Amino acid sequence: MLLPQAWLRKRWLARALRDYPLYDPPHKVEERLLTRERATENFDYFMRVRPQRLAYFRGWLRRNFGVTITLDEKGVKALGRWGNKYAGLLLNEGPGGNPTDSYFTYDPPWTGEYAGNNVIFDMGITLGEAMIASCPNLRWDVDPISAILPRTARQLKREAGMSFQRPTLTGFDDPVSGKDPLHDAYEFACQMMDNMTTFEGIHRIYGRPLGIRRLVVDELLNNFKATLRAYPAGDPYKLRGQMDPEEYLKFIDSESEE
Repeated sequence: MLLPQAWLRKRWLARALRDYPLYDPPHKVEERLLTRERATENFDYFMRVRPQRLAYFRGWLRRNFGVTITLDEKGVKALGRWGNKYAGLLLNEGPGGNPTDSYFTYDPPWTGEYAGNNVIFDMGITLGEAMIASCPNLRWDVDPISAILPRTARQLKREAGMSFQRPTLTGFDDPVSGKDPLHDAYEFACQMMDNMTTFEGIHRIYGRPLGIRRLVVDELLNNFKATLRAYPAGDPYKLRGQMDPEEYLKFIDSESEE
């Protein structure tokens, strides 16, 4: 059962979402199932509309919620605080109480009661642009791993809901390192749905140690900070410098089979 405050927020969200712009790529199929050519067409659409969607989302937050988002740590913190209250209400509940897979499949379409997917997607764009603003070598790409990690790519292509061939960030010194802000925004919304919208969720999260609780509510901010710590090198375990480059890629690729 929704918390009373969550019920009121859901009603306000429904009003605010009435005219929210649809994210409308040419191929509305989970990108992992697309050919490289069609996935690239979806990516080209993303790159065309990304600046406008970022601007609209920031203006929408300001108009409807009084929240100002800057592309830095302060802005990501503000986005996370807003998300603690509203992100879990943007998802649609499917069988068993889990979110539907519409965020990945575009089915049902992102209109009406599924319009919240557009906002989650734009949260991911905003998180990604904040990362780029602080880490200027990072850039959006469609699939930076298939050429260097073919086994990993094949594994991701088989697994639903992993955002394979969706826009991702690359540009670390370590070519296998990357960030997935569009996926991170969805995972954050799932955490908020599980922990911040119902009586059961609130009891569960407040029954956890404070440190664990902070990891949940600060998930967006923690992802942002982790990116800044990793930049520009990537390679968090410092393996790349200990191996021949070709052997390093083979080792990383072999881990996908574990």
